Amino acid sequence: MTLLLESLQEFDIDTGLMYADGDQELYLEVLAMFHEQLVTEFANLPQQLSAPITDETARQVHTLKGSASSVGAKQIEAAANTIDQRIKEEASAIDATLLEKLNSAIIAAVQALNRAL
Repeated sequence: MTLLLESLQEFDIDTGLMYADGDQELYLEVLAMFHEQLVTEFANLPQQLSAPITDETARQVHTLKGSASSVGAKQIEAAANTIDQRIKEEASAIDATLLEKLNSAIIAAVQALNRAL
């Protein structure tokens, strides 16, 4: 199981294990749930952010930020945090470069989890 976790270079494993109280099995279960969220609930989020921001989209960004933080998905967390701040500042649009950063981080995490789980 340790080798499996070490193969997840897109994730800060120490952070994820900290949130899972050091329980590797629990962390893998949480990673599987995060993977499911990425391919369902958050699959269209980058596209939704290119349109006018709705309350639902803002909630999804905030949820993604928290979920990413708890599993150690630092790139997703960083992009979602920046977007969350821009939304709170009432930005009328999210920068295309930032959307690409979020999209790329989501794709990389999904691919890593597809290989590992």
